[in-house]
Amino acid sequence: MPVSSSKVKPAHYIICGIWLVLTIAAAIYFINGRLADFDPEQTLSGTDPVSWMQKIREIDQLKDQDLSNTIVHFTSQNCSCTQYSDNHKGEINQRASVEGFNVINVIVSEKVAPLVPSTPAILITDQKQKLLYFGPYSAGLACSASNGYVETVLGNYAKGYSASLMVNDTSGCYCHL
Repeated sequence: MPVSSSKVKPAHYIICGIWLVLTIAAAIYFINGRLADFDPEQTLSGTDPVSWMQKIREIDQLKDQDLSNTIVHFTSQNCSCTQYSDNHKGEINQRASVEGFNVINVIVSEKVAPLVPSTPAILITDQKQKLLYFGPYSAGLACSASNGYVETVLGNYAKGYSASLMVNDTSGCYCHL
């Protein structure tokens, strides 16, 4: 029976190096395949927040609602990205209830699609029913709080800062409408 050598040969390093490069290349390929632009057609670029909010208030689910200190979650049917944002959405809802925000869920229809380029998306309004934030929950694949925009906006609002922020130039797990 031949005795195997326990010495590491240069061929072993080459094989490990090739395996490592191919594994990294495959990971990058699959991750980039899942990343999508939130607003690929740039429909929100240059949009006036006041006129956009007037159109949003015409949505059937929001017509007769008082949108003072309100968070509106926009989701769409059969969007696989919703499963990744559900945890983040739950954390936002919990914080919203503590900070006195109302929460409304809207399933995006064809009528709403021109106003909401992708889902999951979120709208946050201040006590005067003005836009604080509209856009995705966060950037990246997982839509997690660790890279979220919403936490920053809510934190700034609690400190007295209010801005009409519409985020459209980001990539993550989004479903286009």
